[in-house]
Amino acid sequence: MKKFLLYFNFLALMCLVLEARGQKESNIWYFGNQAGIDFNSGNPVAVTNGAIMTYDNASSICDSAGNLLFYTDGQMIWNSNHLLMSNGVNIGGSTTGGQAAIIVKQPFSNSIYYVFTADGFGASGGLKYSIVDMSLAAGAGAVTQKGTVLQNPSTEKLAGIYTCTEKFTWLITHRGNSNEFCSYKITNNGLDTVAVVSSIGTFIPAGPYGVVNSTAGQMSLSKDGSRIVNVNFQSGTVEIFDFNVASGQVSNQILLNKTYPAAWGVEFSADASKLYLSVYNSSSVLQFDLSSGNAATITGSETSIGNITGFNCPGFSGATGYLQRGPDDKIYLAKCGANYVSVINSPNNSGAQCGFVDNGVYLNFKVSTFGLSRAVGAECLNSTVRELNNSHAISISPNPNNGSFEISLPEPNLHNDIAIKIFDAMGNLAYHERTAFPLLKEINMAFLAGLYLIELSWDNKTVYKKMVVY
Repeated sequence: MKKFLLYFNFLALMCLVLEARGQKESNIWYFGNQAGIDFNSGNPVAVTNGAIMTYDNASSICDSAGNLLFYTDGQMIWNSNHLLMSNGVNIGGSTTGGQAAIIVKQPFSNSIYYVFTADGFGASGGLKYSIVDMSLAAGAGAVTQKGTVLQNPSTEKLAGIYTCTEKFTWLITHRGNSNEFCSYKITNNGLDTVAVVSSIGTFIPAGPYGVVNSTAGQMSLSKDGSRIVNVNFQSGTVEIFDFNVASGQVSNQILLNKTYPAAWGVEFSADASKLYLSVYNSSSVLQFDLSSGNAATITGSETSIGNITGFNCPGFSGATGYLQRGPDDKIYLAKCGANYVSVINSPNNSGAQCGFVDNGVYLNFKVSTFGLSRAVGAECLNSTVRELNNSHAISISPNPNNGSFEISLPEPNLHNDIAIKIFDAMGNLAYHERTAFPLLKEINMAFLAGLYLIELSWDNKTVYKKMVVY
């Protein structure tokens, strides 16, 4: 059993190496009124060359190196030159569609992308998809299939997660006039139009266009794909569920004991220990502690971490927008009518320690509206092998290495022996030794090139470190 678990963990660890290319695919955002943010430098930097002008969430996609490919507001698609893509007009969505669009790359393809779009207010347009082929138009891309209806009635809620172990993507939405979550699988063979349906949670009405109801309100996945949250604008309900990345099933509803009318944006911290909520007509940004798993306790943990300031967009009574976890694991908040977006710098931390900054990223004279840029997450970016007890200053040097390396754990106050185990990527034990604290162990072994797991155990503590041998 342990060997199986180690093998499973290594599948996740290998995803960190093999799928590292995917980490940059959401590194450039275009949103609002020609606003944009580039994360490629490691810090969010405003970009001002975008053509987009939209009120709600948009979606952008980059290649594995973080170079822009295209972006969309749900109605039109622009290429990397910020020109309308060939056949990229009237793709079937709505710029008032809340989570108006999300772009999904077809697994194992270097050119095919699906663009999913939602009609505003859960109206009669429903959920549609278009297909982009980036091998066309000299690499600028072209839309080869446009506005195909996938689900009707639907809602404004869209989220996506790529599972590295199975190598496919889930597109999750919520059917209108029902309590059904629908998970659509995108594999190397394309889109499976038959959804995995989970009947659970709140009944959500749909349409007509222009009538604000609970079809509005964000739906988001945790970084590891194990949880999904849905907020409903009109009813103000906040529901947290488990999500199974293998099956696509949604289960185990936790419904908060309090409602938040005009609930708007919602996002998990990277470690899924905290939940953040924005309310359309309130300037306060709320945090909840999810660690108890109990609805009453979670509701009771509500904390205001700060307030947004700024101007409302013309014709709207609120300024607080949607939330989005960035590629840097910080959480960003749109502020309608402002030249800034807010940022939560340390979302895993409680209360004021989360580091909320109202004017967090300056947009260089461009204007935020209510939305940011939706992106598909990847559960392999959150390894199931966790480096426990980070207070222990463990060092593997050099790493990567050629099989000769040093393990250091300088803890002079610990007196028990420590067990060193090294496993290969199949979970096979490649090295085993017991030694004493403080640990300073030089190892020279003829390891084959690949990824290894180093396990250090003493008393009731176990710490893992990954190591690459070239």
